Amino acid sequence: MSVDQKNLDIYGDKPLPWSRALEQLETGASGTYWLATTRRGGRPHVAAVGALWIDGKIYFTTRARTRKGRNLAEHRIASSRSRSRDSISSSKARR
Repeated sequence: MSVDQKNLDIYGDKPLPWSRALEQLETGASGTYWLATTRRGGRPHVAAVGALWIDGKIYFTTRARTRKGRNLAEHRIASSRSRSRDSISSSKARR
């Protein structure tokens, strides 16, 4: 699978290797993640969620009536960021 990468620092450094982020996720898997979703009109919504990293997947819960729950029900696409700040990943959400 090919993934577009870009380092968003202001120094022009190369992107960090995925192996570095994966190592951090696997050693400190549970904790606070930032979950980004979008509303119907495209306006972003970001919320801190407690989550677990298990077998290469992020698991979290939300109620259907919360903003992030409604956004995920409509779009099913989200981005997450771990507290390590080394990676941001986007994926399809599933129940």
